[in-house]
Amino acid sequence: MSNVSAEVSTLAIPKGVGAFIDPVADLPLKKDFGTNSWFVIAHCVANGEVLNFLYHIMIFPMPGGGSAIQACVSITNETTGWYSADDIVIPLDQATIADTGFDIKMPNGRLWGTLDKLRVEAALADGRGKVEIEALATSPVIMNGGTGVFPLIDMMIHQYSVPRLAARGTITIDGKTSPIEGSAWFDRQWQNQDGDAAVDAAFKWSWMDINLDNGDAVSLWSGPAKLGGEERAWATILHADGSQTVAAAEPGLGARDIWHSEKSGARYPTRWTVRIPAMDAELEVTPSPREQEFVSQVPVLNKYEGASAMSGTWRGKPVRGFGYVELVGVWR
Repeated sequence: MSNVSAEVSTLAIPKGVGAFIDPVADLPLKKDFGTNSWFVIAHCVANGEVLNFLYHIMIFPMPGGGSAIQACVSITNETTGWYSADDIVIPLDQATIADTGFDIKMPNGRLWGTLDKLRVEAALADGRGKVEIEALATSPVIMNGGTGVFPLIDMMIHQYSVPRLAARGTITIDGKTSPIEGSAWFDRQWQNQDGDAAVDAAFKWSWMDINLDNGDAVSLWSGPAKLGGEERAWATILHADGSQTVAAAEPGLGARDIWHSEKSGARYPTRWTVRIPAMDAELEVTPSPREQEFVSQVPVLNKYEGASAMSGTWRGKPVRGFGYVELVGVWR
């Protein structure tokens, strides 16, 4: 038995015949899981400038006990280098979560609708930026890891992604409101996890969404199955024809170019060379601007969410793309 198989065998893998995930039924809050996450990112154009935004709502166990809910907002202008991000963290019972359907209201925004028609409202706390969009799904879901369930750092992660939604709405930066159009990505994740594990020095992962101009979309993970275990990386690929492939990637994702954050003390890589041998793929990933860190009201939730450009080769042919790089956990 391989090391990875031995690690996986100790985790709670769903048993029996049938799908592990039902994307429509699993969109609302999963009350049997301590961590629930709804994540929207978008890549848009307004007035000839490339804009990205993120809105992420997450319910999670607090270190020491209890639950809270966090909502993160960021807006990035790749053309000018303008960037702003903040979050709000409140007790779970202070959020408004619909009993039926999907609708979550937070002090800094609202996320609601269906997988086919998703609505987002989000605002920065300092008043410098806000976003209002409607996003219509134009692709099937990605079942991450092939089934939508996979082991990561002593957790069984449940995750599906809708990589292509046609987004339209408005964005406001420093009092100027502009219409925007672009492509959004929606990610739904849930798991049970130990709230105290998040402060362990070995608790960290990397994730990327990769949107290529050949029509392929990739959800890419790098992290160990068990806390302190061997790093491994894999890509779940939705091809332009609707088929999907799960392929190994080189662990660590070729991370380099360390940036030391004076605000949090974290040390984040800010450049990557992603290699996926089965796709004959090598992609350079570069965030713009470099400094795209969420410094949370709760320090254990500090993370990096970098809107990035991607270029290289895929199946031996030149490609370009865009996406985000997420670095969660203890990056020291």
